[in-house]
Amino acid sequence: MHLSPTEEDRLRIFQAAQLARTVRTRGLPLNAPEAIALACDEMHMAARAGSTYAEVLEAGRATLAAAPLLDGVAGLIDEIRLEVLLDEGTRLVVLRGPWA
Repeated sequence: MHLSPTEEDRLRIFQAAQLARTVRTRGLPLNAPEAIALACDEMHMAARAGSTYAEVLEAGRATLAAAPLLDGVAGLIDEIRLEVLLDEGTRLVVLRGPWA
């Protein structure tokens, strides 16, 4: 099977998000890569389900609001940038102040 670079990136995000879900299930706080991957995976899924740009952003923000983080993680990331496929085509989604 041949995967494009975009498909490979999507699979990496999914794997990291699954790890984050496992960490959360065990009641442990997330590190920065886990939290970002979880938000990105939820935004990808929202876009795939036909959500609008604003709904995709809200899916990412809602995921992060509920995620327990290791100390200092919230201050490390100012924004999360992700390309998602919306009904009108591929768009760059920028989630600013993800833990604000």
